[in-house]
Formats: sequence, C-alpha cells, structure tokens
Amino acid sequence: MSRELSFDKEEILNKVMYLFWEKGYESTSMGDIIEVTGLLKGSLYNAFKSKENLFSLCLENYGIRSKSFFLKDSDDPIKYIKDFFSRLVSEGSKKDSIGCLIMNSCLEFSGQSTSIALQNEKLFKAVENNMFNVATAIKKIRDLKIEPRELANDLVVAAFSIREFSKFKNDKKFLKQIANNVLEHFSESI
Repeated sequence: MSRELSFDKEEILNKVMYLFWEKGYESTSMGDIIEVTGLLKGSLYNAFKSKENLFSLCLENYGIRSKSFFLKDSDDPIKYIKDFFSRLVSEGSKKDSIGCLIMNSCLEFSGQSTSIALQNEKLFKAVENNMFNVATAIKKIRDLKIEPRELANDLVVAAFSIREFSKFKNDKKFLKQIANNVLEHFSESI
C-alpha cells in the first residue's frame, strides 16, 4: 500500500517553476529542487516521476497562467494591449525580474526536438496566436497601415524584448520605449 502524499503538489510545482524559471532546466539540479521544496528525493520521484516530468508540469501550469492573460472576446483590444505592456514594463522594472519562462525555455531548447522543446513551442505558438487575435481585433476598430500578422509579430517581439532586457536592465524608461515603439502603430502609448 502506498503512502498518501503529505504536501500540496501545486505549491511544490509553483516553487519548482520559479526555480526553473530563474536557473533554466539544465542548470537546475535535483539538489536544487530538494532544497527549494524541502522534500526528500524519493518523495519527489514518487510524486513527479522525473525532473523532465516536473519541468513539463511546470510549463503546463505556466501556460495556464499565461492564457489567463490572453485577450477575451469582451475585452477592448486597445485597452488590453496597453494594460498588457504596462504590466510587462512594471514587472520588468523590478530588480528581481527573471524574464519569461516560455522565452527562457525557447532559448534553452532552441533547435531541439525533445518533448519539452515541443511543449514549449506549443506555448510560444499560443502567445503568437493571442497577439494575432489582438492585432486582428485592433484592425477592426482602427485604420492601420500594417497588416495583423505583421503587427502580431511586432507585438511578440516587443513583449519578449521587454522580458529579456528586464533580466539585466530594469530601466523603466527604456522598457517603456520598447512598448511605445510598437504601440505607435495605432497611435497609443503607455
């Protein structure tokens, strides 16, 4: 008979997600995971099977969290995108900014075809699709000189630029400039 788990799996996943987010998959050891969770190695393997499975679950949770920030049908797309970039700039100007788990993982797993790399690509594609939906919704209410796909690409580049730069340059003015450069497509700024 197996023993019942005496810890909150979601709490453990959240702690480990931040560890992977900050250090990356390869640089995170099982010792790091044991230290941050306070669990024994056997308990971790019993509950989560492997480091790879644990990372996959963290990506899944991060994806769910990210999708909660996606444009909804009832949202004003201009207000949505201004609020989106305001949030990125605000988070990025904090001293402890660690970027974006999706982008960090995209860089770490670039060119690989592992299950984790494929899962990460799927998350990145969801972000791209969200930005395309935003761009399409904006195009419906504003006369733009740029097509939705191009605008979506610019939005993705700006978002991930803010996330990456914020890891080493927490200058709010600089990060705002990145956001405002893309928002100029539809005469807005933050």
